[in-house]
Amino acid sequence: MAAAPAPKRALQLWAEYLQVARGLSPHTVSNYLRDATMLMAGQQAIPTKRQAIEAHFTNLKTASPRSNARRLSALRQFYGYALQKGWIENNPTQDIPAPKLPQSLPKALTTTQVEQLLAAPLGHSPAEVRLRLILFLLYASGMRVSEMAGLTLHDVQQAEGPWLLVTGKGSKTRPVPLGPIGQEMLATYLREARSRLRGAQGPWLLAGPSGKRPLTRNRIFQLVQEAGQRVGVKVAPHHLRHTFATHLLEGNADLRSVQLMLGHASLNTTQIYTKLNTQRLKSALDNHHPLNQAGFGKPRKPC
Repeated sequence: MAAAPAPKRALQLWAEYLQVARGLSPHTVSNYLRDATMLMAGQQAIPTKRQAIEAHFTNLKTASPRSNARRLSALRQFYGYALQKGWIENNPTQDIPAPKLPQSLPKALTTTQVEQLLAAPLGHSPAEVRLRLILFLLYASGMRVSEMAGLTLHDVQQAEGPWLLVTGKGSKTRPVPLGPIGQEMLATYLREARSRLRGAQGPWLLAGPSGKRPLTRNRIFQLVQEAGQRVGVKVAPHHLRHTFATHLLEGNADLRSVQLMLGHASLNTTQIYTKLNTQRLKSALDNHHPLNQAGFGKPRKPC
């Protein structure tokens, strides 16, 4: 067995492996590293006992099951890497059960809310043309906000026809179709607005002020939120992604196509939207069928 480095050095090597060999984004690597560092803090050697890891989670009394599930996933990947390097003899996280998570359904906007948002009275300044493009692309393509932020002019130019080349999780690239309106918005932005924005000399479709980096996820979140506030719609970028998928399935799109457009690795992830549709059907029945209205169909008292 190879000599194990100190925990801090081991985490540094693991982070380099995640970013270089596995191609994970700096944001994802930073999250994994933060979660694993919580266990390693103050340790002189890499903990190798299952009991020590379980005690670590027990001490996180205020952590939610979702947070602990994420932390356990990060630790499993770190220990898998340590095992591969020969620093440990077995993975102590392998048999630790993941916390049970309550299944939450994504929040989707109604078609009326989407129409209000997209028809918001924006002006014709470069920033407002960019905002209109952001709103339309999120709803028209279902891409993640991080995927939108990472789009370059090369991604637009290399695509054939009405497509964008989107780089998703694990640096996997997929073509994402755009409808006629999305194509028109993109062409208008490139023709009339982008060159007049700060940072236009950079390679990014949605460039940040310096041009060296794209607009941040937080800035896109803020812009979308502010657009919603103008028309009284509470919205964030992930709501438009969920709405994209929900509206497709409500229109009888097949699940496999929606999976590919969303960039889900597993069809199981996409299936949550079918449960959302079922819930909406039940709500429609409860609220609108005559048999569920007060007094309808009940026997009348004899005169």
